[in-house]
Amino acid sequence: MAVADLLRALRTPYPDHGSGFWGKQTSTLNFCEEDYALSFYCAELCNESHAGVFLLAHVGYIVVGLGSILFHATLKYPMQLVDELSMIYTTCLMMYASFSYSRSRSFSTLLGAYYHITKDPVFHQVAYAALTATVVLRSMWVMEMQVRPVLQGRGEEQSRRQMRTMWVLVATGLTVFVAGFAIWNLDNIFCNQLRRWRRRMGLPWAVLLEGHAWWHLMTGLVAKKSNASSLAIMSIPNEALHKLAREIEAQAAVAQQQIGLARTQMTSKQREQRLVRLTLSELAGLPDDAVVYEGVGKMFSSVPLPNLRHKLEGQTKDLESDVNKLNQRLLYLETTHKNSREHIEQMLRGR
Repeated sequence: MAVADLLRALRTPYPDHGSGFWGKQTSTLNFCEEDYALSFYCAELCNESHAGVFLLAHVGYIVVGLGSILFHATLKYPMQLVDELSMIYTTCLMMYASFSYSRSRSFSTLLGAYYHITKDPVFHQVAYAALTATVVLRSMWVMEMQVRPVLQGRGEEQSRRQMRTMWVLVATGLTVFVAGFAIWNLDNIFCNQLRRWRRRMGLPWAVLLEGHAWWHLMTGLVAKKSNASSLAIMSIPNEALHKLAREIEAQAAVAQQQIGLARTQMTSKQREQRLVRLTLSELAGLPDDAVVYEGVGKMFSSVPLPNLRHKLEGQTKDLESDVNKLNQRLLYLETTHKNSREHIEQMLRGR
């Protein structure tokens, strides 16, 4: 009883929905959360805030998280496309991890164009479900038909332990994904009842009944599990090849760092060149018997004009030589970096 009293004391009335900053809805989808009830600037605050869970998964899902945030915040059709198409494209990335070869660019272009023309949300749902099912089934097939034989050659105990880890990742991901999908469907089916319950519960407890927000949280967790499973699968076969790829990758990284350093040094030398040339151009208008002053530390000393010109001309030649050497080094480093990246790509393609 004390807990119930505490919950009632902490709650605030659930506000009425109304118009918001982003104006009239243009998206073809709207969810059970009441629009602009919790924020004037965000149409579906719970769905928008929980979409940020995708940012915690691997980099490939950042676009999904940002797209979902923008869509639920604005309920604008262009933002809906960012949300939904990024789900399709990101799942295609997982298909690449499972199949080793991604779809062609023309396929992605036609897919986006078709959905943009039809504006059919069912197409998005079916396409996403088909891609997800394909990734899961393909991952299972690779685990049993390709990974297990490789592991068994290294020892029964190691094989059993690593296969168990991968299957736990797959099973956990499937369970959480199906549970999240079921909660989302309950949110759609019983939307009116859930809205009444939210108003009775008040804030902040009402957000616990936002089914689509739970879908975001649970699929974000699945994304992390899926990436971990795919990485585990991809990291096992052909360790020698992967070791060589890591060495080439390290070489490319070192070359990239040296490229940055060489460019910085070249910029500094070119700046010195400009200053010397500017000084020479200013001295050209002075008579030869003029006395000029050269900075030495914090002091200035008088120098005959011809001597200073000769000194600056020598500096110009030295700087030109330095810049030419840096240009040659930069060209060498860029070629090394390019060759390393191409070598890695060829190895990943199995050439």
